[in-house]
Amino acid sequence: MKNIDIKKYDNGAKLICQEIEGASYVAFAIHVSVGAGDERESELGLAHFLEHLFFKSTKEMSTQELATSLESLGARINAQTNDVKTVYHFHCLKENFERCVEIYSQMFSQGLFNDEEIAKEKSVVLEEIKRAKDSPLHVAYMNAFRELMGGTRFGHDVLGLPEVISNVTREEILSFKERNYTPNRIILSVCGNISFNETKVVVEKYFQKTLNEKFEGRPSALPVVIKPKKNYILETQDRNQAQIYILFKSIAANDPSRFSVHLFQDILGGGLSSRLFTELREKRGLVYSTWAECYSCLEFGILGIYAGTSPNNVGLALENIKAVLKELSHHGVTEQELIKAKNNLKSSKVYAQDSKMQIAKLNAAKFAIFGEIPSLDWEFEMIEKVTIEDVNKVAKQLYSEKDFVVSVVGKDIEESELRKF
Repeated sequence: MKNIDIKKYDNGAKLICQEIEGASYVAFAIHVSVGAGDERESELGLAHFLEHLFFKSTKEMSTQELATSLESLGARINAQTNDVKTVYHFHCLKENFERCVEIYSQMFSQGLFNDEEIAKEKSVVLEEIKRAKDSPLHVAYMNAFRELMGGTRFGHDVLGLPEVISNVTREEILSFKERNYTPNRIILSVCGNISFNETKVVVEKYFQKTLNEKFEGRPSALPVVIKPKKNYILETQDRNQAQIYILFKSIAANDPSRFSVHLFQDILGGGLSSRLFTELREKRGLVYSTWAECYSCLEFGILGIYAGTSPNNVGLALENIKAVLKELSHHGVTEQELIKAKNNLKSSKVYAQDSKMQIAKLNAAKFAIFGEIPSLDWEFEMIEKVTIEDVNKVAKQLYSEKDFVVSVVGKDIEESELRKF
């Protein structure tokens, strides 16, 4: 891809820089291929908890000094954790880039993890878990996810378990970080109006320990076997609307048919003209909101369907979702739908290029999966090569797939209603 430079260090760490002339700021991301799937049974929630502690005091600066320093430089800072990665990032004006990198390097490798701040952050994360449990949409999704991924190392909420967070010690946190935050799992990604040589000088100056630490390597991630024990989960909550989440086993992120899956997802539930929206909302008025989504990593893939409806309409909504899938399976998609989906997928990839922060994170994520960064031109070429037959194959496979979970959260619902799907 134009203007992208990549350096691989002897210990497995990588540095990526995409220079964009005329960009108004520089974005920086520390991509660590460590997430909830790397946690042991006694560690559920530590990947996310460690993300929180990243922003606490270091050997040189207090928590307040870190926040004040970065915000005084105009930096926008954040981080995210999911099943397979944790990403720490900021973006700032170019003239402040070096100082922000210096501060982030301190946060990354010089965190104090003192008991007082750990105790405070435990309370914060426990409140975050409570907030998530108060969201019926989140509960519906997580109930489906836990069942679908049960028996694998991914079958739990990224936020973790309250009992683990409440009782975790400083030593256990440091042990998790030392075991997982190894150089070969770290990608430093930069995007903006900055050359690779400028980037390299700054990053190598402040991340010397990370880039020079000796490391012998570790086994590559292996696909997991998805086989849910139950297909239907009902949780009773006193809510005015029922939340429906259906999750299907899909394909891994590096599967050659991934573009077909993304196109099918768009046709199924990607917008106002999608099959689900047209049938459930426009024709029948059963829902305010419905969509389809897909998520994948090297180890697994998921395709999900969401709908929110009145408790007394759950069975009817599920019948219609099943009818949409059956129709797509038996009769396939139309040429017009495929053209629309291709345009939507290509557009989304182009729109992502508007954000330098998004580019920095995407470049790291793609490299972590593919070992390279596929160009937009190549991706467009692959999208255009997808045929109706390719998408119809996905539709047939999904409809006949028995590895699915229907999860509903609501009140006054009989479990028999779920079985209408």
